Amino acid sequence: MLAQDFTNQWTGYFSYLDIRDLSVGNNKVYAAAQNALFEYDPLSETTRTTDAINGLDGSEISALYYSENFGLSMVGFENGLLQVIMDNNGQVFTIVDILNKQTISPDAKRINHFYEFEDKLFISTEFGIAEYNLANLEFGDSFFIGNNGQQLDITETTIIGNTIFASTIGGGIRFADVNDPNLVDFDSWSGFGTPNWRGVLNFNSQLLGIQFGNRLMSIENNIPTLVRQFDETIIQLENYEGFLVVVTKSSVHVFNDSLTEIGFVNSLFDGENSFDTNFSSAVIVDEILYVGDTELGLLKMEDFNSSSFTAVGPDGPILNSVFSLTAFDDELWVVYGEYTEFLNPFPLNERGISHFTGESWSNLSFNDLNQTRVIVDATVDENNPERIYLSSFYDGLLVLENEEVIDVINSSNSGIDNTVGGNGQEIEGDNRVGASVFNSNGDLYFSNALTENPLKRLSGNNQVQIADISEDLVEPLETSSAKVVADNSGNVYLATFDLGIFGYQPSTGRSGRIASDVEGVDFPEVFNVNPPITALEFDNSNRLWIGTNDGLRVCFNPQAMFDENAQLNVSPIIFLEDGVAQELLFEQFITDLKTDGAGNMWISTADSGVFQVSSTGQDILNVFNQDNSPLPSNAVISVDINGNTGEVFFGTSRGLVSFQSRITEGVDNLENVRVFPNPVRPNYTGVVTIDGLTDDANVKITDITGNLVYEEFASGGSIQWDTRAFGKHKVASGVYMVLITSEDQLETQTAKIMVIR
Repeated sequence: MLAQDFTNQWTGYFSYLDIRDLSVGNNKVYAAAQNALFEYDPLSETTRTTDAINGLDGSEISALYYSENFGLSMVGFENGLLQVIMDNNGQVFTIVDILNKQTISPDAKRINHFYEFEDKLFISTEFGIAEYNLANLEFGDSFFIGNNGQQLDITETTIIGNTIFASTIGGGIRFADVNDPNLVDFDSWSGFGTPNWRGVLNFNSQLLGIQFGNRLMSIENNIPTLVRQFDETIIQLENYEGFLVVVTKSSVHVFNDSLTEIGFVNSLFDGENSFDTNFSSAVIVDEILYVGDTELGLLKMEDFNSSSFTAVGPDGPILNSVFSLTAFDDELWVVYGEYTEFLNPFPLNERGISHFTGESWSNLSFNDLNQTRVIVDATVDENNPERIYLSSFYDGLLVLENEEVIDVINSSNSGIDNTVGGNGQEIEGDNRVGASVFNSNGDLYFSNALTENPLKRLSGNNQVQIADISEDLVEPLETSSAKVVADNSGNVYLATFDLGIFGYQPSTGRSGRIASDVEGVDFPEVFNVNPPITALEFDNSNRLWIGTNDGLRVCFNPQAMFDENAQLNVSPIIFLEDGVAQELLFEQFITDLKTDGAGNMWISTADSGVFQVSSTGQDILNVFNQDNSPLPSNAVISVDINGNTGEVFFGTSRGLVSFQSRITEGVDNLENVRVFPNPVRPNYTGVVTIDGLTDDANVKITDITGNLVYEEFASGGSIQWDTRAFGKHKVASGVYMVLITSEDQLETQTAKIMVIR
């Protein structure tokens, strides 16, 4: 099955630092990260990537093999999926035979290893050995070689002469005549040795094996002899260019053909800093050692005994497990700290952050960030975009400028409060700042969870002041809080775990709340009185969209909470489907909400992908999931939008991708109107985008004689035309005039579109 290519409208921003496996061929290094691949050419010092956008599956990669003979890469996954990537055209073929095999338990389908022999590939899996024909790209037999044909976890295979050897967990080393026509019969296989083996290798016609207990064994006449015992688990045993390479988490050993150690790497140094080792694999190309590390990526070593390295992988973020995205102009900030559904930050992580400038990535480590843990949110100062406020759900508020830490604001130097535990005592140093937001007055408000005053404001000179919501939040220590948003009037709203939403009106000092026991509020019915509030977003009409772990709600008049004579209106969105009333995103776990330039709402969910709905919620415009898009996971944790370009970013549990919606925000004037594609060629089936528009600008499209074929008012900064005359027939070949008038009719602009049928 040919995988779909999504390069037309999608972009992948995957991490290439978590190397899972390496292979070599054609004097190149082939590397598998968590769920993306790349090849490194030492001659040109360039990389080429393959990811979900090109058709690679978003699941966890467990094994990689490159076949020089057939010009293809074979990728194996933890779930049993296989994919083939062809050199000649870059096409990705998906093989689901193992994944869909009903007779094998879902937790026993992992692909462990590939071994090529003649035109066959022997695939070691957790259930046995599968034979794959590389010439025909089709499966042959499967070998269940346990006692009485039972499934057996095969860690590796190798062939010496006419004998195939298989290392197993629980069945020793099994062997048989590789040319035996009855190889599928378990009685054709014999065994020897202790039960558990991590691998076998043909090293210059000598059989080597990795025995549990970290022992490297030489095997002759089925009798294992100890070569060397290592201090750690042996992860990899491979033969490259006549050298034996042995990899553990903290060391790489290189042996010559007489098994004398000639290379040893157990530390890493890049000329300025030293790093912990987390090795996963190593290869040798032209007698140069390349090491795969699960945190630093692909490393080119100066020699077999060097600690000095050069990172040679593609540019990308630190991790794939995105927690929160912040887009501003053409830049993107990505943070990886996290808390549970119950707003619990433990165990505390130390993951750093990533910053994309539109062209390249900067990755700031835990140490770069003053050892700040659990960073869960980033807020850009619009008046000084070089200044970023990072919220830590344990260490307070961190201030960056030009990617350098300029301030750490916490309970030791400000009015940020320590968390109060269940015994009523403060927990020193536990400063849970969940998110921050600038309101229309230019003040930074942030949450400070599990304290007497969970909503606070940062004033000049980094002074922290209380935003008093105590009149409504009478038991602040009874619930945790995280997300905050502001409306266009400067009011601030705080989301809590089980007490609803609390608002603060700076102009009057009043507070208010949205909760199930407030008249006019129709929250989802859950075990607690109120559902956990997981996302908040204001749309272009100043309505508050509310995401919960059990569905979606919209508050049509949130400012009513500050008026004792007004009644709130919070309700689900109901739409008709085949004449039947349905609730939009009924019982879905909503993770994030974001309004685009046209007022549409993008809604991410915990297990169903992403939905784009119209401003009223009555129309579902797009649904993206793993089945119809390159989303690497249906667990989409965060969404944000580049308003200048219409690029919509999706942060998932397995990586970051984006979709080019071409919906942009309105601009101040019509000086930079663009029309694309232009000309519209015969094979083009998409829409024509006209952007650089002011809000509510009138756009008319006429033929060359002045006949009107299309008219629309812009919502945001762009419109899209399907090249049809008022949605009916496609217009004929010719030149079409675009006439644009601003809402106040003080500005006009014209453009031309060439349509070729």
